[in-house]
Amino acid sequence: MMRKKENEDVEVEGADEGHEPDLRQELDRARAREDELLRAVAELTNVNRRRKQDMDSIATLSQESLVRNLLPVLDDLDRALAHSKEREGDAFHSGLRLIRDRLWQVLEKEGLEPIDAQGQAFDPELHDAVAQHPSDQIPAGSVVEVTVPGYKFRGRILRHAQVVVAGPK
Repeated sequence: MMRKKENEDVEVEGADEGHEPDLRQELDRARAREDELLRAVAELTNVNRRRKQDMDSIATLSQESLVRNLLPVLDDLDRALAHSKEREGDAFHSGLRLIRDRLWQVLEKEGLEPIDAQGQAFDPELHDAVAQHPSDQIPAGSVVEVTVPGYKFRGRILRHAQVVVAGPK
């Protein structure tokens, strides 16, 4: 019986040696398939990330468009308040102020911020110069007056401030 077992062992060992190239091929195929699957998972992850970025970008652009369309309303409210200063204690003036403040709070909460231009050095990234006035008191290149306020929305320029710049005398 021992011999038989020895023979079986020999046969099994001989069979392993004969199938070794097949096992290597199977292992190579399994590794190649694993690599394909990992690449597919990575590609799917990238597609999902890009889709999320695109959706976020679309949402931001649509919000930006809405805020841009509301800026003239904010400007009109500011002009109405400026022209009704003589009625400051009046209910009309108080109502305008309340509406303007509420609108500003909503826009600010969404990411709108004003561009501070008055007295600053002219910056073409933030300002559009609409005129130049000679001045003795203010250094040349400084903003003398803001004709239309500028705004940033979530760090991006939404509207440049239109300004009058001090020029040489």
